Amino acid sequence: MQEENRGVTRWRRSAFLALPATIAVAAMATAMVQGALAANLSLTSVPFTLSSKTVAAPQGIGAVMHTIDASGAKGAAEVGIAKAGLDGICVHAVQSVNLPVIGSLGTWSLNISSPAAATPLTSDQLVAGAGLQANKLVLDAQSLKAATATLNASDTTPNVIGAAADGAGIKGTGINDGTPGQFGLDATGGRTDIKNLNADANGATISGAITLPDLAIAVAHGDKPC
Repeated sequence: MQEENRGVTRWRRSAFLALPATIAVAAMATAMVQGALAANLSLTSVPFTLSSKTVAAPQGIGAVMHTIDASGAKGAAEVGIAKAGLDGICVHAVQSVNLPVIGSLGTWSLNISSPAAATPLTSDQLVAGAGLQANKLVLDAQSLKAATATLNASDTTPNVIGAAADGAGIKGTGINDGTPGQFGLDATGGRTDIKNLNADANGATISGAITLPDLAIAVAHGDKPC
């Protein structure tokens, strides 16, 4: 009987220790539904990072100046990719969780990830359909960095810096709200290859289908990226 009681006591202690994490997960899930977190990859007031080892965009990319309402109006770059092949992706959001009565549960991370291939995929492989595939990917980014970026073009299909923000090329990338007459980058003249993409974003939308091999969604205590 004593042994059984000890077992029950240990179970209760484990349940008690797990309770904060359970509550935090529930709170994060509620926040997702309410749009307070970027779990649905739509515009939120909680910034997140989006990173990928390699991105290949066979139809190039477009970009325009944009204003977002994330805890107050602020400028951002709206970057559109009509079709993208990515070797892995990590979406990482951080939020402090506070509940009535219970109080603060500290800082928690929400990670949505699809891992990069064990053997790095080439741009040609990504274009052929390997890795993660997304259509009409549009980012509202405070900053977007890459180790290298190659924006291919030709004499007949040049890339244009200072293109009309509502031009056909830019609209083709998925950006449909470019202001007529405003500045835009139309780099749809050829394939764009990006290495080590890292974007600080407030929103991302995917108008078409997305394929996520080995998708993982995880909640972790603290600021812990994928």
